[in-house]
Amino acid sequence: MQVTLEAISDDLNALRRAALLPSLEAGLNEDQMRALHHGEGPALVLAGAGSGKTTVLTRRIALLLAEGVPAESIFVATFTKKAADQMGERLAALLGEGGEAIIEKLWIGTFHAHCLRLLKSEFTTLYGKQAGFFQIADENWQVRVAKAILGDKDWMGRGLPSPPFGLNVAFDPKSALSAVSAVKNRGFKVTEAERAFREHEPNWGDGTIQTLCKFWRCYEQAKLAKFDILAKKPSRRLDFDDLLVETLELLQEQPEIRAKYQAKFQYLLIDETQDTSAVQWEIARILSAVHRNLFIVGDVGQAIYSFRGCSPEATVGQFASAFPNGDIIRLPANYRSSATIVRVANELIGNSGMDSRYRLEMASTRDHGAEPVTLEHEDAEGEAKHVAESLKAHKDSGESLKDCAVLFRTNAYSRALEEAFVANGVPYVLEGALGFYGRKEVRDLVAFLQLSVERDSPAADEAVKRVINVASKSYGKPTHYLGGAFIAELETQAARHGWSLYKTLTNGQFKTWQGLAVRDFREMVKQVAQAGESAEARMRKAREIGYDDWLLREEGHVEDEGNSRLDNLEELCVSCAAFPTAQDFLNFVAAQNKATENVEAGDAVEMMTIHRAKGLEWPIVFVVGFAFGMIPHHRSLRWFDEEKTQLQGDSIEEERRLAYVAITRAKEHVTLSWPLQHQTRVLSRSPFLKEMVSLLAMPERVVKKVETEDAEETA
Repeated sequence: MQVTLEAISDDLNALRRAALLPSLEAGLNEDQMRALHHGEGPALVLAGAGSGKTTVLTRRIALLLAEGVPAESIFVATFTKKAADQMGERLAALLGEGGEAIIEKLWIGTFHAHCLRLLKSEFTTLYGKQAGFFQIADENWQVRVAKAILGDKDWMGRGLPSPPFGLNVAFDPKSALSAVSAVKNRGFKVTEAERAFREHEPNWGDGTIQTLCKFWRCYEQAKLAKFDILAKKPSRRLDFDDLLVETLELLQEQPEIRAKYQAKFQYLLIDETQDTSAVQWEIARILSAVHRNLFIVGDVGQAIYSFRGCSPEATVGQFASAFPNGDIIRLPANYRSSATIVRVANELIGNSGMDSRYRLEMASTRDHGAEPVTLEHEDAEGEAKHVAESLKAHKDSGESLKDCAVLFRTNAYSRALEEAFVANGVPYVLEGALGFYGRKEVRDLVAFLQLSVERDSPAADEAVKRVINVASKSYGKPTHYLGGAFIAELETQAARHGWSLYKTLTNGQFKTWQGLAVRDFREMVKQVAQAGESAEARMRKAREIGYDDWLLREEGHVEDEGNSRLDNLEELCVSCAAFPTAQDFLNFVAAQNKATENVEAGDAVEMMTIHRAKGLEWPIVFVVGFAFGMIPHHRSLRWFDEEKTQLQGDSIEEERRLAYVAITRAKEHVTLSWPLQHQTRVLSRSPFLKEMVSLLAMPERVVKKVETEDAEETA
């Protein structure tokens, strides 16, 4: 009877495969077919930009399911949850009726999601419900605890043990967390902290290294139940990196658990492998050790997440040594970009130091197309104006703005572009960030500027509430944090007397410690107002006497993807320098905010960082700020000499890959532009331009400021 059931099952699988196979093979080229029908054993699929790798990966999963592989024995790891959801939807559509039910049984999601699922199951078995209970240390928890660790224990962590809290160190909490995350993803343990940080960032000095070592030790201690200052009930905390680390340790140290999951997962398929970490790679290697069906897809030319601990050398670069007999399949065909764009992209990435075994040269499947345009501008404002006018002309000709994208290295660079777009009536969507004048640090400094101009209006009341808790350096250390309860009391007193909030700060009744903080705040406002007539002088005074220090302590300077809050502040100072008075600039900011309020996306150009653009495409792409110091970014640069004349080539490897990602987003037209001056810096063109040798033969266009030309004509 059993033999009969197995035979029936085999027949059904054969019928399902025969029914699906034509649709799964439809439109695939020879290389893609080879990847689709890869049999047993490990395989590395090197898939270039626009090569249809997601299609191949999705169809291979569908083929495995059609051949009768149980859904629950297939492990699929994607880079983001969104990618997992989209892949699940595409799979369900391919499988047809009953497809959604099958997809629910798949292990499909990010590595972090898979590890959380595994830990929840196994911790309960190993340790029992109480001992195995843990909470996720989300970003909010991490930042608050990091501040308590780094801050003055009398100020940030009153009553908390030192250590782990109260190191009294001026260090960016988010930068500290990012550094710890990166080295944990590289496989380092806290006992190896000093070596880990020195290898992660060779430029860091001894002081920085020692601070980070102390921070990491205290951070791991703070996640223990007895030190968890934010838990409603004592519990162990695991951050997102711990999910990976704990899973790896479980698989390494628990033979029964390791054997269980090695037997369970017959096939492992991993997308965007170049952006996985060493820990994720090791988890995949262990899980695939029995069946050896590891199918990984990636492109080392698009590896751009080293700040998260991801390394193509530690993942894709280990394939040949980990699987000497593994199959390497190349998908060079580019279906996205014109032959011209593919040519310059190949020239650029050909200068990388990648292992030739994993290097992929794209082959265009499309016509030659328009030549890339290179534009040199006098300053960032001139560059932004040219982009805005080009987009306006595109719109006026009846073309869609949705076909256009503007890409930059960091979000701070959006300021001049946003202003130019508003001035020219070009609708835009800024992906992954608030508009420039809506960013917290920008609004804070504008609030100080507002109070320096006048203090008895609804706008001034909002400004008081916004920055009342920013402490100056007047007394050598920050004054007490007043908090939300104080603001509520302030509003109550103001309503009772019919005063503005600032007048209430002058005449109201407060506790002694509150009075000291209020006096500090009023003195700070007074110093800002007396700094000069210009908005720039007042802004810079607010930064000098305390705001930058407060920002470092409270929010941190550096955000994800290299975005810097200080860059935003410097952009703000540059912007306001063009206005004769502080009031003029306040009027301008109000107009900018009004112009972007309640704007429906509709037909709008997309603006975003290059990191955000990965995986996306548009017919027309402008890559702005293509200058040395921005692409490659100045924070990535390392030098052989103190005079900074000899650049270490490996320090810009990832920046080159970022430029490659940016260029390969374009289907029809790509423009690379840069200013000769930005903020207070004199710039030169990116060295990556010289690497694209076919661009050197093209006539260079230099665009001067329109204002300069107008002035010369008038003269």
